[in-house]
Amino acid sequence: MIRDSSLEAEPVAQRTAHVRPAAWRVACVGTAIVGVVVLRQLLFGGMDPTLFLAIGEGKPIQRGYAERLLGPVLTRPQGGHDGKFFFVQANDPWFLDPGHHAVVLDRTLYRGQRMLYPMLAGGFGALPPSAVVWGLIVVNVIAFGIGTFVAAKLAEIWGASTWLGLAVPLNVGLMSELTIDGSGVVAYVCCLLGLYALVRHHTWLAAIGFAAGALSREAMVLFAIGILVLWWITWRDAPWRIVILPAIALVTWNVYLRVRLAGISGTGGAPTLIEAPFLGLARAARSWLDHPVDLLLSVVILTVIVAFSVLALRTRSPLAWGALPFVALLFVLGAAVWEEPFDLSRAIAPVFTAAAFLVASPDRTRPLRLEGDGTGTS
Repeated sequence: MIRDSSLEAEPVAQRTAHVRPAAWRVACVGTAIVGVVVLRQLLFGGMDPTLFLAIGEGKPIQRGYAERLLGPVLTRPQGGHDGKFFFVQANDPWFLDPGHHAVVLDRTLYRGQRMLYPMLAGGFGALPPSAVVWGLIVVNVIAFGIGTFVAAKLAEIWGASTWLGLAVPLNVGLMSELTIDGSGVVAYVCCLLGLYALVRHHTWLAAIGFAAGALSREAMVLFAIGILVLWWITWRDAPWRIVILPAIALVTWNVYLRVRLAGISGTGGAPTLIEAPFLGLARAARSWLDHPVDLLLSVVILTVIVAFSVLALRTRSPLAWGALPFVALLFVLGAAVWEEPFDLSRAIAPVFTAAAFLVASPDRTRPLRLEGDGTGTS
């Protein structure tokens, strides 16, 4: 039951439904946008899906692994990006043969924690490598379609235009994830599903959604924490299970990984992602002076972050409060993330979609009071 009549979602949605397209139509547009981006990339790479694996020319171990399974592969400059590791995991998502697969990961536990995306792309271990390389792309495209639909439904519930669902496929951070077979798309969409379930008063489903997001990218547990804090500030009550279940899922999978990866150390060579507060930013700022384009893009991103933070703290938007912890995370990110606007946009991807919602509908996204199964103790 909703105690504050001003927060009644369904009547608002019904009154304005005639001026907005259905969420599924918006999802079709969003999926088409993503499809065009994927097709363009494939055409650029001669329709070779290994382009999305982002295998670095300076990473002979991972390149050799992919070539043994796929034949010749396309490479990218220097170390490449995350896709090459998710390909390894998707070929053995349960880590049943770590001596053959996981051994080529740079940091086995860190990479292995992000299990949901490669598990889906690998058909839970049933698909051959030639299908896995396509599965990584297809899963992200489907995730974008689902995410667009859910964001459009959230906008509808909050009385805004369903076209706001396009804030998912037009999210520069998520698009960056798409081009390197990253797990961030699946992770964020799972959190959107969790938030949708929460505002519909299904907190167990919400907890499952947030747990799935955390198992795709462990930092997404911050999204659930931000929402939990908002509910506590607003109602002095909180659905604790949306944080507890993701934590249990992360710990359980981590224990499983430690058993399966005993004696497997990985190849090393991974950049430092977390540093002392502001140290990474300070080091990156010196690098930007030699790269004007990176400096300009980073300044733009920082401007968006500052503007978003000011707006978010003035609202009670659960979508925005879920993204706020990622702003705090920036202070301890390493220079390796700060130096590249591409990686920086991926690190704060939830901010971009939330910012679009705040600009378009700043006063229509207050959290709904949870009753019955929505409390943290029932």
